[in-house]
Amino acid sequence: MKNKTQQSTLAVILALGLVGAPAVFAADGTAQAVVVKEKIQNLRTECAQVRHQVSVTVEELSRLAAPNVELRPQFEKFKAELTKMEDKALKVRDRADSMKSKGHEFFSDWELQVKSIQNEDIRKAAEKRLAKRKKSYEKILSVMQEAKAELVPFMSDLKDLKKLFESELTAASVASAKSLIRQASWHGNDVTETLQDVEKELDRVAAELAKYE
Repeated sequence: MKNKTQQSTLAVILALGLVGAPAVFAADGTAQAVVVKEKIQNLRTECAQVRHQVSVTVEELSRLAAPNVELRPQFEKFKAELTKMEDKALKVRDRADSMKSKGHEFFSDWELQVKSIQNEDIRKAAEKRLAKRKKSYEKILSVMQEAKAELVPFMSDLKDLKKLFESELTAASVASAKSLIRQASWHGNDVTETLQDVEKELDRVAAELAKYE
């Protein structure tokens, strides 16, 4: 059971860029599963925080178009949330890039290790575990890359609106930008839905690891 647990947690750990390979091989399986679940929960929390920031930023932007709003104070609120959103978007990009590079390196190494196994039965069993963990990793990576990509048009909309209102902040300029404000909201929804997919996949992996606690 110990070896099975170590193999089952190994791909998830390194694919998420959480710990190094030597520590995983040396760790007790049950204890490692608990640690990895905690790391996965941290990543899930990060995703939830980004979703929240998307919601808050869009909300403050939309309030600019509300009747009788004081434009300047509201615009300052939007800019403050946009600054926070920029920081969150950068972290998503860096996390997605890190997962991609570290996951590729790890699976290349693991494939070489599996091929070096002399016993055919053991090698086939290891190949099956490798394929299963690689599939799980690729699912998480895929949705993280999708979230990264969908943040691009969303952030572009927000920055364009900021520039527009910095040059002219009037009821007329806000009214003329209503279609772009709606577009930013739609792009924000796309980001939110993709991050929810990331969280669902992380929950699935965490539930699997719970078997080994």
